[in-house]
Amino acid sequence: MSRPRNAKSARPVDSRKDSIQRAQLFRVVAETATDAIITIDEKSVILFVNKAAERIFGYADSEMMGREVTMLMPDYLREMHRRAVGRYLQTGEKHIPWTAVKLTGLRRNGTEFPIEVSLGEHIHGKRRIFTGIVRDISDREKAEALLRQSEEKYAKMVHSSPDAITLRSLPDRRYLEVNEGFTRLTGYSAEEVLGKTPGELNLWVEPEPHRTTLERVEAEGQVSGEEFRFRTKSGEIRYGQVSAVRVEMNGRQCMLSVTHDITDRKRAEAELSQLASIVESSDDAIVGKTLDGKIVSWNAGAERIYGYAAREVVGHPVSILVPSEQRDEIPQILERLKKDERIQHYETVRVRKGGQRINVSVTISPVKDAEGTIIGASAIARDVTDRKRVEEKLMESESQFRSLVHDAPHGIYRVTLHGRLLQVNPALVKMLGYESEEELMRCNVEKDIYRDPEARQRLVGDYWQKQDFREVEAEWRRKDGKTIVVKMTGHPVLEKDHSLAYFEVFAEDITERRSLERQLLQSQKMEAIGRLAGGIAHDFNNLLGVILGHSDILDQQVGTSDRLRKSVEATRHAAERAAALTMQLLAFSRKQVIEPTVIDLNASVMEIEKMLHRVIGEDIELAIRLEPGLGRIKADPGQLSQVLMNLAVNSRDAMPNGGKLVIETANADLDDTYGRQHLGAKSGPHVMLAVSDTGMGMDSETLSHIFEPFFTTKETGKGTGLGLSMVYGIIKQSNGYIMAYSEPGRGTTFKIYFPRTEEGVSPVQKTEGEIATGTETVLVVEDEPALRELTCVLLEDAGYTVLESSGVEDAMEAAKDMQRKIDLLLTDIVMPRLDGRELASQMVSLRPNLRVLFMSGYTDDVIIHRGVLAQGTLLVQKPFTKRTLLRKVRETLDSQAANSSTRK
Repeated sequence: MSRPRNAKSARPVDSRKDSIQRAQLFRVVAETATDAIITIDEKSVILFVNKAAERIFGYADSEMMGREVTMLMPDYLREMHRRAVGRYLQTGEKHIPWTAVKLTGLRRNGTEFPIEVSLGEHIHGKRRIFTGIVRDISDREKAEALLRQSEEKYAKMVHSSPDAITLRSLPDRRYLEVNEGFTRLTGYSAEEVLGKTPGELNLWVEPEPHRTTLERVEAEGQVSGEEFRFRTKSGEIRYGQVSAVRVEMNGRQCMLSVTHDITDRKRAEAELSQLASIVESSDDAIVGKTLDGKIVSWNAGAERIYGYAAREVVGHPVSILVPSEQRDEIPQILERLKKDERIQHYETVRVRKGGQRINVSVTISPVKDAEGTIIGASAIARDVTDRKRVEEKLMESESQFRSLVHDAPHGIYRVTLHGRLLQVNPALVKMLGYESEEELMRCNVEKDIYRDPEARQRLVGDYWQKQDFREVEAEWRRKDGKTIVVKMTGHPVLEKDHSLAYFEVFAEDITERRSLERQLLQSQKMEAIGRLAGGIAHDFNNLLGVILGHSDILDQQVGTSDRLRKSVEATRHAAERAAALTMQLLAFSRKQVIEPTVIDLNASVMEIEKMLHRVIGEDIELAIRLEPGLGRIKADPGQLSQVLMNLAVNSRDAMPNGGKLVIETANADLDDTYGRQHLGAKSGPHVMLAVSDTGMGMDSETLSHIFEPFFTTKETGKGTGLGLSMVYGIIKQSNGYIMAYSEPGRGTTFKIYFPRTEEGVSPVQKTEGEIATGTETVLVVEDEPALRELTCVLLEDAGYTVLESSGVEDAMEAAKDMQRKIDLLLTDIVMPRLDGRELASQMVSLRPNLRVLFMSGYTDDVIIHRGVLAQGTLLVQKPFTKRTLLRKVRETLDSQAANSSTRK
């Protein structure tokens, strides 16, 4: 029996050192790639995926390996993919370019995302293998961190596996002996295989090559380096390389075989082929270089990015791609690589063939040989010029936006659903009274800013799921505790999964505006009430005029009857009281005739001091504080006295158990801010009159009604409710401003501001003496019959010749009769169709020497501007007594300018 050949001679000689080094290089390139790399067969079954694919798609490699690649596509692309692959396998024609194809990917969590795919193809055995580079163009995350782990895994796959040594009988090929290497390699125990053939174990994937090998062993005595595929007990398909020799054992022909597991090598070769395809189809520049900086490999991506063909750069130093001012960069990089450092995502500038400079992001890794010695470097470069340009524009845009937000006059902020502030601008900080943005950012909007936290919860519930919200109002609390009203406009900002990220809100402080609106509403209400009161007073004055006039007539005719005289006096007294009420209504409605003069307010206060002492009583202390050098004002002295008396009486009634009444004067300058915050107040120099008491005070609801006619808090029968209304009207008619300040239990202060004047104080006018009667002819025009009749009787009793007219037409007919003498026109102002002024104007044009006297229950703007008697206009105020009427008629007839205003 011949001796078997030495087992060492049956072991294949390892002549693959160069290929392993090349595989090393390609593996480093593949595993440092930031894009997903997927290899599939003709049936679209996944054969290989890299770590980037796991990261991008969210599957583990075990979940993708062996499954159809359409699992990574949306439903609507799967059938399209299958048709495209089938058409290509049939025709060999590509229906679309295979470089940078934009498609849609599907992650494990079901979300779709944009991808860019470049495809490559190579033939392995008789199969077509396709390799794709998939780039996540929505979130370009890198996967190089897994490179070292992958290197360790592939190193273990490539290095030695134990040999399987078996002894089989010939020609039946039954196993006689197997070693532990066989059991480890196949997964079968010795007991499971002894006495059986490989066919019975279904060990061979392709039985035919094994029959051929057996025939050669029987014929030639040996075989060497035959490669085959086998199936392990678990069903795994592995590769082996067998060397076998025919031997005789105990007179029996046998075959001794040594099978070396070459699975790792075969896989490495397949991967090498895949990696070569990957490198060539990559859009990135992949450049291999030695440790002295010479270029040794150059892919198509490098040609596209740098503009050089491979033949133009291979063998040249990599410095040809570096700007001259950055040449020191290359030696520094090489030194780091020699220390086994990796340089990741290093952004720098490179130069294309034509001299054009581009921005690139470079990842450089050391390349090692089989012994782990660093022999070179692999650089993956991506052109980021466009991205850098976009980033610069974005930074510029963000800078402009930050400036806009910083300088905005309104508050701008970002806030989370739960009230945490993310960003605030200076205007918001100022609006809320904080010292800095940092201090405000520590606040919670819901707890610290909103006056009512539940109001914010309601707003969030109403608006956060809507596209935006506009002009929503809320009450906020400043740092100092003051409440402000804000108007907000904004919108919710959502995350990619449509959950709420934060609200962006613009806030405007409208506290002052709302205050002015309330004041305007109050002013409009007071104006409406004033118009009503003025109209009532006008009509009532006509009736009172008749009563007073007839009381005067009756008074002359009662003779010696005391009873009748008392009745007449009572009637006159009642009418005079009613007339006083109508005068108060006219004062409130600013329809009362006033004759303003320049007065010294301090002197006016001192004149009324004694009277005030009598009015308020002994249990109330009166303190008067007058500012020396007080400015002068222009007002009606009589009305000013009424103002002081009414305010003093109100203060007295508010202090039934005694207290203190303070009257003060001072110069005051009201600025524009005060004018904006207090409707009706005007800026400029003023004189202030303040009346304060220590009485019971008022709440805000009462305070809002105090100037309304007939509003009173006093018991029934103890007040008319017209006192403060009259004060309000007088101050407004004098172009002043009045404001009340009060709180329950803390007294009340009325502050009145009169415009300051530089005119000199007016001289005091002397009282007129008794009015004489006359014999002139007077034309009386009045549309109220009772008052017209009374007026005519009073004039006739005084010796005047009276012509009576009920309207404008009758009066004009009388004026046109030039044979009839008319010395005076006594006419009502407000009449149907044509007012008294127009009538007077037309009559004076016919009779130039005609005197004119107007009469009215209130004065209209045609004669009185804001209630002030126009220069040269004479008026008798309704209701009038006989004495008042006759004195005013005599005064008008004796005047040289009685009709001057009618000629203008």
